[in-house]
Amino acid sequence: MKKALLLAATLAAVIYTKAQNELYNNGAGLYIASGGVLSVNGSFTNTGTGASLQNNGTLRITGNIVNDQTMSAYTGLLVFNGNAIQTLYGAAGMLTRDLEINNPAGVILNAALKVDHSAAFTNGIITAAATTAPLWFRTSATHTGAANAAHVNGYVVKEGAGNFDYPVGDGARYQRVRVNASSNTGGIRVRYIPGDAGDAPFSATGASSVPLLYHNAREYWDISPLSAAAGTVTIYWDDYNNSGITSRNHLTVAHKRGGNWLNEGAASVSGTATAGSVTSASINAWSPFTLGSINSLSTLPVSWLQLSGSLNAAQQALISWQVNESNVADYQVEKSADGRQFTTVGQLNSKGDGSNSYSFTEADRLTANAYYRIRQTDMDGRHAYSPIIRLQGSEAINDRITVYPMPFTTGFTVTSDKAQKAYLINTRGQTMQQMQLSAGANFISAARLLSGVYYLIAENGHTLQLVKQ
Repeated sequence: MKKALLLAATLAAVIYTKAQNELYNNGAGLYIASGGVLSVNGSFTNTGTGASLQNNGTLRITGNIVNDQTMSAYTGLLVFNGNAIQTLYGAAGMLTRDLEINNPAGVILNAALKVDHSAAFTNGIITAAATTAPLWFRTSATHTGAANAAHVNGYVVKEGAGNFDYPVGDGARYQRVRVNASSNTGGIRVRYIPGDAGDAPFSATGASSVPLLYHNAREYWDISPLSAAAGTVTIYWDDYNNSGITSRNHLTVAHKRGGNWLNEGAASVSGTATAGSVTSASINAWSPFTLGSINSLSTLPVSWLQLSGSLNAAQQALISWQVNESNVADYQVEKSADGRQFTTVGQLNSKGDGSNSYSFTEADRLTANAYYRIRQTDMDGRHAYSPIIRLQGSEAINDRITVYPMPFTTGFTVTSDKAQKAYLINTRGQTMQQMQLSAGANFISAARLLSGVYYLIAENGHTLQLVKQ
């Protein structure tokens, strides 16, 4: 009780509350003693000449944080526990010994958040889309609880040597990667990308002189040291973007460097064909990493080298694709009016292992906007999907929704001729955001989205392509 009274008296001298539940420290010192708890039911701002924050207890916040001043020494816990999206802003970022993320709506980092000891992922996704605003782990920092519903969609930095599992994913699935750094002078930055790092020749100049036959074109990890670093990389595979693996034999770590895909070796391999890991030899050059194979018996998923669509002279949809394939049974062409619900409109058998090209022409004329994707099925019955493409129908009416600005950064405005629902989807067909549009102008906040291409699909079927910078 004594600590609580001391904390309350100290706070009353340095801060005041504003309307709309905001704790505002403008130029004074804010100190939370060991054992003290400060709960802010709203946002917190720490700004002004002379303002400081020293948290040796627990600071719980349900709203946004703005910190413009360098923090003093700290030994406490910072908890994000709101029910709406919380955002960290400010010129100085945020420092804490311990961190807990317990917000199902998620937390957006527009400034660096540094953890000195431990981060607990209880619930919610941290979005860290900018390299300048990562979740940053100091030398001895660790984390617990990372899962599909609780991880970092974006950049994570780790200082110091030793093993560290980066708690990264794409906002839907947790897809960790491990770096065991033997040296790390400035920190190693990692981001997970559910896509292809790009096709390139397979070279024999990696840690292993045996060239790759395949690289996983569905996911990779951008691993970049902020200064010099050396160590090993461990790639994990599971059922998310790795379906199609028939054996763990001959799996290895693939590394794209100098315009080539290199085999960085398999110092250790564990697990099964459905879930496991492979660790590289020691390396000191960094860039995109993913799972690779040196033998078709291991069968990685199909590499989608090219996918395109167009209308022919008869206004029929012509879908073409080129793949590097192994152990594939067939391809099914699927079509959708909204980019979410697909039906099969055609099927082609595989031409066999290797690099092959395919094309499919739809029987009916395409009169309305439509989306297409390819479902690839392996010999063992497992399947995976290509990216999604969109075609404009020959008689499709003009869009009755408009979006500006384009490209956008933190949000965009949608004008609609009537009240209707709309969906924002990514190129994989995943719904990123659902919204209720009113007639007229509607501002949509999209700061959590990573840079890339998205589609806005209105209830009336009208669709626009959006680009997030």
